Amino acid sequence: MLLTAPLSMQQAVAPYPVLSWLLTGCGAVIAVASLRVSWSPRAAVTRGALGLLVVFCAVSGVLGISQTISSLRQSDQQLICRDDVAPDTVVGGQEVLSGADPYTSFNLLTAERTLGCPSYSVTPLRSGIFASFTSPPTAAQIDRAAEATLQGSATGGLLVGFNYPAGTALLGVLGAHALVLMSPLALLLAGFVVVLRAPPPMRRPMILALGAQAGLLAIIGAAQADAVVAALLVIAISSRRGWAMGVALGVACAIKQTAWFLAPALLILALREGRTRDLGYPAGALLGFAALNVPFIAAGPAAWITGILRPQLQPVFPFGFGPGAFAQAGSSAAVAFTVLMILAVVAGCVWCAVAPRRWAPAGIIVSSLGLWVGPRSIGNYVALLGVIAVCVVAGSTVARSAPVRASRRARLRWFRVVAPAGIEPAHKV
Repeated sequence: MLLTAPLSMQQAVAPYPVLSWLLTGCGAVIAVASLRVSWSPRAAVTRGALGLLVVFCAVSGVLGISQTISSLRQSDQQLICRDDVAPDTVVGGQEVLSGADPYTSFNLLTAERTLGCPSYSVTPLRSGIFASFTSPPTAAQIDRAAEATLQGSATGGLLVGFNYPAGTALLGVLGAHALVLMSPLALLLAGFVVVLRAPPPMRRPMILALGAQAGLLAIIGAAQADAVVAALLVIAISSRRGWAMGVALGVACAIKQTAWFLAPALLILALREGRTRDLGYPAGALLGFAALNVPFIAAGPAAWITGILRPQLQPVFPFGFGPGAFAQAGSSAAVAFTVLMILAVVAGCVWCAVAPRRWAPAGIIVSSLGLWVGPRSIGNYVALLGVIAVCVVAGSTVARSAPVRASRRARLRWFRVVAPAGIEPAHKV
């Protein structure tokens, strides 16, 4: 809950951004500390935390249902014109259905004009007519630049192509309302899977911890693929064994670039935990990513590479909830936070590779902070932090308890083989 404080406690902490950053930092520290086997808070602290979990879980459930119902009542135009991500997703999907390659045919401004959107939702760049700006342009300035671009002027400064892996467009085939409905269902299904795989004593705490992630409300009710990515990451993080879990990671990476922040650390940790003998997880990740993207790579390799890397290579204005979002565009501070974002991902990978075995999963939490600390830390990115931490801690606890359960089963089998007839195992007496 603390990790996503900028979202889940937005009204309370918005006037005090430094306070929200401190809360997120405290949440990261507590999440890492939770990986220590012997660490346990006092009973009073535990009861207080459980009380907050129940409150957040109830509020998240009510608001999630309300947001979903409210969005389902809106028209396709209202859902798609809400931001610049929904047109990429839904209109990109329509182009796939028509046999076109969205990497070469999609234009955001043309799509929004065809939809009849009341205004243009488009990401401004620190280039072209906005190159000299030190803060993001206003909506009116963006609209004027969009109209000039549609009329053929080489204004630059607007991100108008299809800028996601192919999985975004493939999900967009379902349509805006189906995506809105799929968001909570995907999260619920993923939560059900990881809770079912956990030992019975852990199931109630996991249900509360996952349900209390109010930050996920930022991706509920929107015609976007972020909730599906979050659901796939829940599965991929909770267990780093086997093909199916690896495919979940690969498909998440094949849908949105946010999953890329975690993928290197997850793959390193999976190879380390499996002692390089269990290659199912990385192989499944490669298979999941390739299955969705290879047809588009074959259709136009250069267009595909440009499309998925354009957001990372284009200079954008700082925006969002993290500390990097408050740096001035083009300043040394913005560059410093960009470097810090990259360092967070690299540090997470190194941590997974060299830290003591019980602490190694914390590298995933460290890598996830790259989504928050950089100049672009929008709500859809920050919303992932809490659920990532819950799954890392829960997955590590399950992994530690698995050898204990396995050894108990082995001792029981040995006892049944060598014990004299008529003697029952001691724990059954």
